Amino acid sequence: MDKGRKRDRPGGVGAKGGDDKPASKRQQRKAAMAAKTPYFTPKPSSSIVGIDSPLDRIMPQKRIELIAELSESILEDPSTALTSSRTDVVPPTSKANTKGQDNDANEKQYHKSQSKMNKLFELASLSTNGHDAHAARLALLSLLAIFQDILPSDRIRLPTEAEMNVRVSKEVKQTWDYERKLLQAYQRYLQLLEKTWEDGKFGHRGLSEQTGPPTTLAATSIIALSQLLQTSYLFNFRSNLIQIVVRQANNHSSDDVRLACCNALSVLFTKDVQGEATLEAVRRIAKMVKERHNQQGGRGIHPDVMNTWLSLPLRIHEDEAMAAKIAAQVKKKRAKKSQQDKDTQDIENEMKEGEATVDKLELAKNQADTLHAVTLTYFRILKVQDDADEQIDGKVSQLLPCALRGLAKFSHLIHLDAVVDLLEVLKKLLENGDQLSTDACVHCILCALKTLRGPGRDTIPVDMKQYLIPLYGLLPRIGIPTSEPSLPSTNGNGAQSSDEGKVIEEIIQCLDHAFLQRRELSSLRLAGFLKRLTSSTLHCVPTSSVPLLACTRQIASRYASSSSSKIGLMLENEEDVVAEGVFSPDAEDPEHSNSHATSLWELSLLRYHIHPKVAEQSSNMAEGKLLKLPGEAPTKLCAQMKRDAQEGHIEQKPLWKKHPLDNTASSRKKSRRRQNQVRFITPRRTANWHLTNN
Repeated sequence: MDKGRKRDRPGGVGAKGGDDKPASKRQQRKAAMAAKTPYFTPKPSSSIVGIDSPLDRIMPQKRIELIAELSESILEDPSTALTSSRTDVVPPTSKANTKGQDNDANEKQYHKSQSKMNKLFELASLSTNGHDAHAARLALLSLLAIFQDILPSDRIRLPTEAEMNVRVSKEVKQTWDYERKLLQAYQRYLQLLEKTWEDGKFGHRGLSEQTGPPTTLAATSIIALSQLLQTSYLFNFRSNLIQIVVRQANNHSSDDVRLACCNALSVLFTKDVQGEATLEAVRRIAKMVKERHNQQGGRGIHPDVMNTWLSLPLRIHEDEAMAAKIAAQVKKKRAKKSQQDKDTQDIENEMKEGEATVDKLELAKNQADTLHAVTLTYFRILKVQDDADEQIDGKVSQLLPCALRGLAKFSHLIHLDAVVDLLEVLKKLLENGDQLSTDACVHCILCALKTLRGPGRDTIPVDMKQYLIPLYGLLPRIGIPTSEPSLPSTNGNGAQSSDEGKVIEEIIQCLDHAFLQRRELSSLRLAGFLKRLTSSTLHCVPTSSVPLLACTRQIASRYASSSSSKIGLMLENEEDVVAEGVFSPDAEDPEHSNSHATSLWELSLLRYHIHPKVAEQSSNMAEGKLLKLPGEAPTKLCAQMKRDAQEGHIEQKPLWKKHPLDNTASSRKKSRRRQNQVRFITPRRTANWHLTNN
């Protein structure tokens, strides 16, 4: 036998005779590509076990397996899963049939089975699946994954009657039929989700009062609707999704439902490029806020609903938006001149829906309308608070920080006349700052400072002093627990600490706008703020005192080189300082406190704080060291301390124990030198000299 000749393996592909082994997947794929046939052949409906069996007679585990098999089969071939199938049924043979006496009995019989999608819908409904809530929940989530995978990214327009009468190809008819069935299935799924929520939004039906939390199945349906809004906001039935999600974003009975809906709206605002869905959602929220204000005084609006507007990517100024509106109106008038232009415009609109490009005029118009609805709602909340002579309890006072936070973000896009009115309203609110909460006062000041730093700041005749004095009086309120009503939170005990962390971040932003982004010319005001900041850190928790000390160091280091600044003298001992007058810690105006007559003696106490970060920041400030940016930036330290507080982590420095035999002269000299470098600020000696007979 020739050695160079290859032998056919027994049982292989090239083997002749005998039993051949089944071909591998790779060989099957190659054969399919050669024959130009699909490699995968979907399973027919009749091959799925239990698809024609009544669901109430199937075991629970079999229902779950049926859901998994149906979902896999639908994703493999969605076109055949939406239609019912039929299979041949072989009739039972008899003696007459075998002899050929009865030919009518040999006619073909067919068994029609329902579509896989309909079977999955029956499994998702409690009324048809034997009241199995677990199987219904799994079926709803499976349908969610299926529709997220098979839905197109644009809208489907069904053909009209005139278009149906036109002769088209077979492929076009199949496409129309598939799109029609897909829309029907998607609409049925949305109706099923809404019905499931309505049946279980107040718990089980046995509850007499409609105040209970929703069932797990009902919460799953709302979460599925919110997920569809995030991924399929360009598809059909968008208005139905927005209406349900916006209504349940104000849900007070379930935090999971409310947070899921609010998160879906925030994602929608971020992902929507054209701005049409965003405008529709914003208008629905604004309408809901207006109705609740007129009926219940705004007590039914949750702040999480208003906080979703902070995710709006508004970039168009109001003046630019007006120009875009005028250009869009002119273009629309030109398109209405003749029927031919109108038909051409309709074709262009259909083409734009399928393209991924963005119409700049349409985007500017949508953003202008969105900005108008948002600012109008914010000003309505401010007006309700301004017209009240006494403090408003409940949700209205908690909507005020949301409105101020939003105005601080979008104030640079508002018209200059509206900015002047806004500053006047903020000034009136700060005059009664003792009646407002700490969060609301901070947002008032931050909104005013950001507005003054925006466009047109040189033309607005406003003195910064009327906003810095309320900020000076607000600093001692940091870290003091209040008896203000708070909303229920899912964080439990961590809700108060998280709110305090947000207040600290906003106070740092106020100090940054007041002293770092602008030059403060009054040394008395600067000294008063430094003294008030260091004294406020004594009663704050470490998560608040560390970023405040870092912000104080940053302000002191900027103005330390100024000739009129006396920050260096405030770090000295009070006995060595020559000043006129007495320090007044209870003065409302920082310029009247005479802070140059005292020292920052709080740093000597904070150096021995139990938290090492507080001790490190106070020691570095007493020694005049600069911040190591960006690692020691106040905002970064605030986020780091908040994360450490949530994890229960306290950083400790390793203490190296000195060897007992290390008593050399050099080590003793070094220790004396280190002791001499430490400077303690001692209070002034106040002996009772006036009681003596001298």
